[in-house]
Amino acid sequence: MSSKLRENMFNHRSALLYCAALVCFGAHAASSDEIQVYDEAINKPGETTLEVHLNTVPSGLKLPAYSGQIPAQHDFRLTAEWGYGLDKNWEGGFYLPVIRAPGGTWYGEGAKLRLKYMADHAEHGGYWGVNGEIGYSSRRTDEQHWNLELRPILGYKTENWNLTLNPIIGTALSGDAQRADFSPAFKVGRRLAAESWINIEHYSEFGALDHLTSQVQETYLTVDTVVAGREVNFGVGHGWTAGSNAWTLKAILSLPF
Repeated sequence: MSSKLRENMFNHRSALLYCAALVCFGAHAASSDEIQVYDEAINKPGETTLEVHLNTVPSGLKLPAYSGQIPAQHDFRLTAEWGYGLDKNWEGGFYLPVIRAPGGTWYGEGAKLRLKYMADHAEHGGYWGVNGEIGYSSRRTDEQHWNLELRPILGYKTENWNLTLNPIIGTALSGDAQRADFSPAFKVGRRLAAESWINIEHYSEFGALDHLTSQVQETYLTVDTVVAGREVNFGVGHGWTAGSNAWTLKAILSLPF
């Protein structure tokens, strides 16, 4: 057996074990400090990146969903995300989210760690991977302090199209509401130019896996492009259900690091 074949078998076995371990614990659906669909992108071995996630809700939910929560309308979220390429298939990440309440006060919202695996794939064609996150936050942004997320990454890319699905499963690791929730997201991208794409991104929340209901349905029109040599994603989202925010603005900026 060649060394390359043994390496590929090891990477795929590691990924399957990683997925199985996360499924045993469950996961927590992505919070609004990171409005993003994960695709095939992954840092090269030894590469370090810094992304800043920004989003605000000019028109949205005015009442808290539970005692202590900051209502979404007029809040502003900023999250710094560091990523590091562990090898060609694995990437680690670290998040530091903060939030500004509608009254203008800023709060630190804990931290999150993540680990991402992407299987070997061609530039064009199908791809798959998985991202896992564990994090701590205050009750200002999450009803439970400790949460875990499992985000499968399934996609297909051609020269001009990129279709990606993230069927996210999540659960709390603390408190009483330790149930598995389903929050799928998908992204359909069409190339506009060499370094620019226009996308439709959709984010859903269906609640507990044993009792699915359409709670949140939000659709975003976004653009991925390069400005001054740095990757940028920005767009506007609209909610379609009573549990969704009417309008959300978001951006993801890649900064020098």
